[in-house]
Formats: sequence, C-alpha cells, structure tokens
Amino acid sequence: MAEPAARPRVFGLPPGVDLAGELLRGLEARGLIDAPGLRIVVNTRRLQRRIRDCLTAGPARLHPPVDVITDIALDPAAALPLPVPPIRQRLELLAAVRGLIDRLPDLAPRGAADDLAVGLVRLFEEIQGEGVDPDVLDRIEVTDGSGHWERSLQLVRLVRDHYAGPAGALSREGRLRAVAAALETRWRSAPPEGPLVLVGSTGSRGATARYMDAVARLPQGAVILPGFDFDLPDRVWAAMTDPMAAEDHPQYRFRRLMDRLDLSPADIARWTDTPAPCPPRNALVSLSLRPAPVTDQWLAEAPALTGLEQATAGVTLLEAPSRRAEAEAIALRMRAAIEEGRTAALVTPDRMLTRQVAAALDRWDVVPDDSAGVPLPLSPPGRFLLHVLDLMEPRLTAQALLTVLKHPLCATGSADRGRHLLLTRELELHIRRRGLPFPEPADLRAWAADRAEADRAWAGWLADVVGARSGPAGSAGLGDWLDLQLRLAEALAAGPDGAPGGALWDKSAGRTARALLDEVRRHAGAAGPMAFAEVRALVPRLLSGAEVRDPDAAHPQVLIRGTLEARALAADLVILASMNEGTWPEPVPADPWLNRRMRQEAGLLLPERRIGLSAHDYQQAMAASEVWLTRSVRSDDAPTVPSRWVNRLTNLLDGIPGSEALAEMRQRGRRWLAAADRLGTAPAAARAPRPAPGPPPDARPSALSVTEIERLARDPYAVYARHVLRLRPLQPLQREPDPMTRGIFVHDLMERFLDGGPDPADPAAAAALMAAADEVLARHCPWPAARQLWLARLRRVADWFLAGERDRQAEAAPRHFELSGELVLDHGFRLTGRADRVDIGPAGAARIYDYKTGEPPSEKVQATFNPQLLLLAAMAERGGFERLPATPVAAAAFIGLGSTPKVVPADLAGNPEDQTLADLAALLARWRQPDRGYTARMAHFKDRDRSDYDHLSRFGEWEMSDPPVPEALT
Repeated sequence: MAEPAARPRVFGLPPGVDLAGELLRGLEARGLIDAPGLRIVVNTRRLQRRIRDCLTAGPARLHPPVDVITDIALDPAAALPLPVPPIRQRLELLAAVRGLIDRLPDLAPRGAADDLAVGLVRLFEEIQGEGVDPDVLDRIEVTDGSGHWERSLQLVRLVRDHYAGPAGALSREGRLRAVAAALETRWRSAPPEGPLVLVGSTGSRGATARYMDAVARLPQGAVILPGFDFDLPDRVWAAMTDPMAAEDHPQYRFRRLMDRLDLSPADIARWTDTPAPCPPRNALVSLSLRPAPVTDQWLAEAPALTGLEQATAGVTLLEAPSRRAEAEAIALRMRAAIEEGRTAALVTPDRMLTRQVAAALDRWDVVPDDSAGVPLPLSPPGRFLLHVLDLMEPRLTAQALLTVLKHPLCATGSADRGRHLLLTRELELHIRRRGLPFPEPADLRAWAADRAEADRAWAGWLADVVGARSGPAGSAGLGDWLDLQLRLAEALAAGPDGAPGGALWDKSAGRTARALLDEVRRHAGAAGPMAFAEVRALVPRLLSGAEVRDPDAAHPQVLIRGTLEARALAADLVILASMNEGTWPEPVPADPWLNRRMRQEAGLLLPERRIGLSAHDYQQAMAASEVWLTRSVRSDDAPTVPSRWVNRLTNLLDGIPGSEALAEMRQRGRRWLAAADRLGTAPAAARAPRPAPGPPPDARPSALSVTEIERLARDPYAVYARHVLRLRPLQPLQREPDPMTRGIFVHDLMERFLDGGPDPADPAAAAALMAAADEVLARHCPWPAARQLWLARLRRVADWFLAGERDRQAEAAPRHFELSGELVLDHGFRLTGRADRVDIGPAGAARIYDYKTGEPPSEKVQATFNPQLLLLAAMAERGGFERLPATPVAAAAFIGLGSTPKVVPADLAGNPEDQTLADLAALLARWRQPDRGYTARMAHFKDRDRSDYDHLSRFGEWEMSDPPVPEALT
C-alpha cells in the first residue's frame, strides 16, 4: 500500500472468511502490521473486540488503534459543534409535536406524540447523513397523496429549521458526514502519515460512504469490503443500475460505491488469497440471489454448477411444525456442538425465538453468549423501576403495593430482609381478608397498631413511603416526575433501616438503569410540562431502548448474534433461524412522512435498503463451514411463508434435474426434529381420579348453614375442603366489584330503605331509594365505574320493585332484617341460617324474603337442590330465630333484582315443615355413612361453573364423565 496507486484502493473478502483474522493476515503479508501510524477503522464494536482479541492472541507487538466509524462523529478535534444527544433530540421533538397536536387536534392522537418524535429524529438524521437539502421536501411533487402529505409536512416543518441547515444542530449522522467532508479536504494536502484501513462497512449510509470514499483515495488508505461476491458475473453487476429495482440485492451497495469511486468489479482485488470455507456453496447462493429480472439465468447456469453435493453437504434445512419445536431442535444441536468441541452461533432477528432457545438450553445449565442481552425493562432493576412507577398512579392499588414489596430488590439495604418478607406476607393476608383494594397510610398503621414495636416501625416506614408517593396535581416537568420515582425507588430498596438504594444500582443492570435515568434527567427540561399519564407511557419506552448483558456467565461456545454482528462472526456452526417472511427479512417499517417515490426524489434511502442489508448478512452467514436454515411451518396457529431467500434456494435446487441435495437437506433437519421430540417427550402422566374422600364420621361436619345444603348436594367436595380440611379461599388481592359485593350492597340498601323509610306508594319513594343507594355504595363500592353501573341497574328495576313492595306491605309489615337463627336436629347436628327479611302480617304469620342479584332458583330447583327458603320457614316455625318466637309461615319467596327482575315463591304447601326436615335428616344420614365419599363437582348447575376448590380436586386432570373414586380416610 505504500506504492502509489492510480485508482482508489478497494479490496474484498469473500463471504464466509474470518473478517478479523484475514484483516490481520493481509496486513502482515504486506508488512503493515507493525507500520508506524497504522490505524484500523471498523463498522461495529463487535468487530473491534474481535480484532483486539486476535491481536492479543498473536505474537507480542504494539497494537494499532482500532476505532469504530461512528466514533469519528464525536471527534473533538473537528471544528464543529458536538451532536445533539439522542435523548435530547427525542424530548425536544416530543414537546414540539405535543404542542402542534394541541393546536391541531385532527393531526394525530396525543398518545402518538412519542412515536412521531422518534420518526422525526430518524428522518432528520437521515437527511443530514445523506447530505440532502431540507428545502427539497418543499419541492417534492405531490399528487394523489397531497392530503396526507400536507398534514405530514406540518410536522416536518416544525423541526426542520432546528435540526437541518448550516446553522442548525447536528445529529451524529450529520456530524459524521461533516467530519468526513472536512477530512476529505484536509487529506488532499496533508494525508495521514501512516496506513489507514477501513474494514467491515458496506457504505449503505451516505455519511459512511463519504468517509469510505475519502479513505480509499488516500495514498496509504484501503477499504476492505466484507462478503464481496467474486462469483457475480459482470452482466449482473451492469444490470444493477436502478435502485428501485436492485436496492434489495445484497451486492447493490458495493455497486453504488464502485460508481462513486469510478471502479469496476475487476478493480476489486482480494485482500488475501484465503478461499471461502465452501466456494461451491458461495456460487450456489450467489446464483440463487440474482435480481428478479434475471432469474431466468437459473435455467442456463444451474445445470453447470459444479460441486453441488459439496455445496449442500454442510447445509441442513429444518422445517419445524411450531416455534417451540424449532427452538428445541436448535438448542439440542448447540448442546451437541459443545460436546464436539465446536462453536455454534445462532443468528436471527427474532428475539422471541432466541429467548425460547435460551430457555431450552437451561435444561443443561448452558447460558448462551447473547450479544443483545436482556432488555432493561426485563432486568430486575428495570422491572423494579416500572413497579415503582405503578405506585405513582393517582390511586394506589393493593396489587401495585405488594408487587413492589415482593420484588427481590425491595429492602435489600435492610439488615433483616427475611423479616420484611414475613411482614409483607402477613400484610397481604390482612389485605385479602379485609378487602382493601386501595390501601392508605392510615390503613397500614392501623394494621400494625397492636403488633410488636419492630413491626410498627416497618409499617410506619411503609406508610411514609406510600404517603410520599403523590406527585403534582397536574402537569410538571419530566425531571420532577423522575426525581419522585428515584426517591421512592431508593427508599423502597433501602428498607426501613438501610442505606438509600440498597442493591438497586449494584450490578450491570442497575448501573445501566441509573446511567439512562441520569441522562434523561439531564435533558428532561426539553420535554416541557407533562401529565403523569404521559410520563407513565414514556418512561417504559425510554427504558426499552437499553439492554443489559452479563458476558461472564455465558458459555464461550454458544453464541447468539444479531444479523449485523454476524459479519464479524467466526463460528464452526451457524444457525440461521426464523427464516420466514416477515421475520427475516424483517418487514420494512411504515414511513409516516414519505413514500418510496418521494424518498427517491428527495435523495433519501429507499425502504428496500434494509432488505438488501439483510440479504447481504444472509449471504455471508450462508458461507460458513456448516449452516442450518430453520423455520417454523406454523406460528401462533397460523401458517407461515418461507423467507424469500429460502424460497429462492429451494426452488433453484428443486429445479436442477437429478439432484437429491434438497431432499437430503430436509432429511437431516427431520432427524434433528425427531431427536428433539424424543428428548422433550415426557412419559404420559397417569390420569388423575375424580376424588371422593371419605373421612371418618366423627370428622364430618356437624353444622351447616341453609345455603350450604345446596353446596352439599351439588359439590360435596367443597363442603369437605371447607369443613373437614378447614380451608378458606383467600379474597383476590385486587378486589373487583364481584357478585358478593353487589349482594352486600343490595341487602344493606333494602334494610336502610325499608326500616323507617318512606311508604312505597309515596311519589318520592323512588328518589329516596336512589339516594339511599348512593350512601350505601359510598361505603361498600370504591369503584366509580361499578357504582354508576349498579345505580343504573337499580334505577331500571326501581319502579318494578316499589310496585311489588306496595303489594307485599299491604299483606305484612317488614319487621326483621338479617335475622340469624339455628336449629338443632338429630345427632346434635346444627342447622344455621340468616333471613334477609321477615315480614309479620296482621294475624301474626311470617313472610320470609331473600334478595338475589342474579337469577333466583326456580321452584323445581328449590325442591331438588336449593331448599334455603324451605329450611328457613321450618326454622321459623320451630322457633329457631332470635327475637322471633315460633311463628307460622304464610309465604316465602326470592326477590330477584337482576337484569330480568322476578319474584319466585317457595312451594311451602307442597313441602311442609315436617317433610322438609325429614328430607334433610335423611340427606344428612346418608352423609354420615363411612363409605360415602364427598364427590367433586357432583351436580353443578352448569359445566362452566367454578368451585373455589377445583385446583385442590385437580379438576381438568379428570373429566365430568369419570366416575368418582371413593377413598376412605383415617
């Protein structure tokens, strides 16, 4: 390279060679590895680390500097303003977009402001990186899309003057282009004294291409192109002139670079003479990727391909029936590679699949070296910060509070975190029992009032944190909201007696989260005032932009890489996964600003550029010594479409007469799928029996309520679990307006309205009923939406209820409400019950009513399964109620206040007291028999009815048609 050159120096390396190793080998062959002033520039940090590793592994020498091309944009020596930090760009544009939407509400929904801001940042980075005059946007011809374009133009003009033009701020892409232009000018008269080698970049962006242009023209400069297709005929190179037709070809970017430098494909020399791992496969893949207009060349060139068996011998095509099967087979092959002493690399843009593969590898305690790491919101500090954000909601829920208290980072600064977890559990049980959907500081202090001093101190600490969680009433600066979030996070992580922060910021994920939040806080003023709802939506999006890696725990032979990083890959086995259309290549994101024609007219990048880059990554990865192509035939219960590159390759191979290569590739994939299926197939679990436990007679319940008689008839197992095992279901953590709460509301309302209330015939009775409902709901229903819904339902049936109440009160006057009673039967069995309402008539006869918010049981159901009213009537006639002597019962009825209001009477005449109690005694006698088991779900009204004890009876592992299996218990 020291000798003069008539043309710019551009070299190429074929797909499949080790980019870092061949770079150093070529430098050594030219005597440049120890040259004074040697400088290497690469396209990614992954390649930078790989080159440094190769230098470290080689002989002892002074290592040349290895820089990443994007860092050149930050060169402080350039007489240019530093680029605007991306976070500040985003927040400034977010504020501007929100302001424009406030002025023009029809422009876009306010919730889309951040998406629009991110899109505008990308657009103006591209405008500056490609060197496009922003005023060209005004000169684009708009035809049928003018309405949409005019709306978009309002947003584009909003920020154009700020981020474009000579006086505007520079993005990183814009500064890189400006630095490249300045270096190009300076190097004409004062080139660098030592060699400058740029390797790994394809020049797909304008700023990078300009820097490559300047380096290639240096007296001691060289550009090394990765994955250059030396098998591509000149006629194909010549046909790639129209970007609208050829942009998606993997070699198109090289053709454009050659045009800039006035070079032909013959001028691209090989950097080293090292051949690709499998040259016949490179030729096969090159032919399969020919541009669409010339794929007819397959007919002429495919039969002439040589070494087809050699080309496909190392290729496996795995077509899995599902994503899970694909992940299991990949994990099994990577595990086998460890045993073989080989390095296996999974390359895919599908992050969901990589997580599935990592989970499958966990079977063997193998942690892959994942270059992408874990998204920050999925790391412990990221999740903790999001949980703290939930605490800042205007109304604190029990679920949000206990979620953060149970997090592994909560109270990590406390000397006794075990005590914290114990108290958290006891607080949860208290909340579930008491039904506190929205706990307040006073509730927390009241819970600990009669506990030990240490417990009161813990509750006081938690009450102080909860009391400090409220932010500003309206809008505030983003920095103020973040300061509140950090104060709460550090207080919760510290615990009642620990140092602020606890272990929250200790590890890599914590340091990443803190650095990101500090960066956002530095530029938070650019966002302007924000309501909490906007902050609640923005912060998770900001956190999702960062990822956390733990390379120390990773296995060195199991790699997971993105498509770009695969260029620097040196692996024995490369697995190209999720090879389905829509995944690889990824779909081109919708551009809200410009369509394809407008982009070409403006001189911007076409959407197909992404597809072309993905095709280039695919072409390089396919050149490894052993390659797997994997895809799932179905995904999310829908069929998939093979990736266009897999389609091209299989169609090409399928059309070669007499070739069995494609069938052999598929057969190898089927063998691995079968092996993974055998590995993942567990022995069939024995079918669970339908339980019917039979405890000893003296352990069986000696008391039941009148409502539990129906449960005994329909689901005896629930009676066994509740009264024999003494298991009580816990209330849900976040209580909902369930039927039980609605029933309590209706019972309290009726007692309040009927006990001393207005006459039902009074015209003001309906208003009095609704006013009483408002007061009762304020006590029992803390859910505003449910209150309005229940009031609406009550208002719909109010007239019907009052009309019926006039008739009922004409026969008897309401006298008793929520009246409890008890009746002792044979063998000392106690029957308990509570009557919602007992009216007493002029002759002293009682009328018993029970309110139902759902569908009341019919007379037939009452006689067969639900004898509640019949038993209450018998209890009244036997004098079983307190404050009510033995009284004849004239009538009993359910008053249904549901969507279809109705009154369903009990058939007292057909079921007299003596007969009802005799039937009950016979039923109880049968349940005292030692061989009688408590069958699960014996006679549910509907198959979909749920029981609180279904999980205990393992319902789902047996069917309703299964006979019960009695089990005598001792």
